[in-house]
Amino acid sequence: MKLEYEVLRFIRKYNMYESGDRVLLGVSGGRDSMVMMDILFKLKDNLNISLGVAHFNHSLRKNADDEELFVKRECRKRSLPFYSKKMDVGNYAKDNKIGIEEAARKLRYEFFNEILESKMYNKIAIAHYSKDLSETVVYRLIKGTGIFGIGGVLPVYKNVTRPILSLNFENLEKYVTINNVKYVIDESNFDTKYARNKIRHEILPKMKEINEKYEDAIFRFAEITWEYRYFLNEIYKERVQRENEEYKFILENDFLDKEILRMIFLDLNELPPSKKEVEKILYMKTKGKRKINNILLKKEKNMLYILKEVKSLGGK
Repeated sequence: MKLEYEVLRFIRKYNMYESGDRVLLGVSGGRDSMVMMDILFKLKDNLNISLGVAHFNHSLRKNADDEELFVKRECRKRSLPFYSKKMDVGNYAKDNKIGIEEAARKLRYEFFNEILESKMYNKIAIAHYSKDLSETVVYRLIKGTGIFGIGGVLPVYKNVTRPILSLNFENLEKYVTINNVKYVIDESNFDTKYARNKIRHEILPKMKEINEKYEDAIFRFAEITWEYRYFLNEIYKERVQRENEEYKFILENDFLDKEILRMIFLDLNELPPSKKEVEKILYMKTKGKRKINNILLKKEKNMLYILKEVKSLGGK
């Protein structure tokens, strides 16, 4: 089977796109994103979607401007709309006292969302593939996570889609060779001072020694967790009501209460509390109250009320 049809099957399995969708591709110029662009360009008529390409220039490498020009030229060959933005991510990270990776991701997605709004796209496509999934599963397991989080990156999350997530390393290399896909090499992907690169270049090769098909094995595991998340989302709809900014959470005193509470924090764009803190919240006495950062929690019988404080413009 041609890999294009494997991707098409995966897209349809997870209902990524509907007829008429306008999909913005995040393209760095690296192998993965160029494969994604090439495949979706071939599938766009079959899916009845239109495409545009967004390239964010991080100004972190001396070749960054050349990479931007490369992506622009490849888009021109395919008559695809091209949008780019250049920012000094290094200085932004320093000024805001955050890591380079966090700063890059934040600014990149802000740019994507700007284009979505201004150019009327409704979906984003990101070129994560199964090794990225493996990295994320291992990373989250090492850092500590629950069943909800262990699945790593998702095929679809809100308006973000990952159409080539089911492809493994061998698939990508084969596609590049057969289709003569041009791409640039990002040297920073080999710098093991970044945790994810350390996992990719030092830990995953050890896993391959045990199982050559570890990527496929982890992918199958992730699919099970995605089913669990889908099930949990349905339970969430039954147990959680939202009125204005307040969440009303019906407690059933079962193991799902913990997962749903974490989901509420995620919905509030807040880091979920630790396992110990979650237990303290759920086991509060009736009329009990707690505050975590700017999240207020109040328990009344079998109901938990959750509200995020809104700070005034003066910061009070």
